[in-house]
Amino acid sequence: MTTPLVASVGWTVSHWFYRIDRARWRALSDDDRRAAIADTSAWITRASAEEGLQLIPLAMIGKADVGFMAIHSDLWRHQQLSQEISATGLGACLEPVYSFLSLSEASEYMSTDADWSRTLIDEQQVDPASPDFATKMTAFRKRMSHYVEARLHPKLPDNFPIVCFYPMAKVRGESRNWYSLPFAERKKLMQEHGESGRKYATRLTQLITTATGIDDWEWGVTLFAGDLKAIRDVVYEMRFDPGSALYGVFGGFYVGIKFGGDELQSVLRL
Repeated sequence: MTTPLVASVGWTVSHWFYRIDRARWRALSDDDRRAAIADTSAWITRASAEEGLQLIPLAMIGKADVGFMAIHSDLWRHQQLSQEISATGLGACLEPVYSFLSLSEASEYMSTDADWSRTLIDEQQVDPASPDFATKMTAFRKRMSHYVEARLHPKLPDNFPIVCFYPMAKVRGESRNWYSLPFAERKKLMQEHGESGRKYATRLTQLITTATGIDDWEWGVTLFAGDLKAIRDVVYEMRFDPGSALYGVFGGFYVGIKFGGDELQSVLRL
């Protein structure tokens, strides 16, 4: 057994997308295809029920045929999962299209006690010596604790079947460089960006993961929704925020629909 490789903060997140080599698939005998479907379906069902692992199989639209998203604390488990996918009966006919490795994180730009204290005093005119001020500060700390826990140890939603993933980064250009901005300015831009996104909280769930030094982009964004337009709307609106309009760079978008192991054959038309 290998020694677990668990990050000091956050959980490891993987995205894998594949094309099916239909010519190779059709070249298999009927018996081999049936065995491959049974083997792969059983693996999906088994892995999806594994304790400590969040695995989502995706029927992809456009850029790939099938995808998998996985969250697990141990980096070794991600390595094993990628090999298990390839080792299934269907895996022999899968061609990798794209993959992304990242870590869950809590934003460095989240509000602090000092931020909320200033809001209470300057905007809400709350006396810092009053019991009301202490109560509101306690409630704020509780909210932020829940926020950090949800970001570091995310639970993927069950109620949204559509999944959209895309990588992104911040500009390092000659005229505009996100990393040359003072921290206070970056924080202000990101808080404004977050306020735009929170308006869509009832329509979708968002998971932002960090990939700096791990993959080719700096962040990965995974959106879960029940309506494709909700994804379109939130990405469109948030691109008008200066943090994105002036400093955002986006990679390809991958859209898929969740499915279960028993749906493999019908969903992928095998």
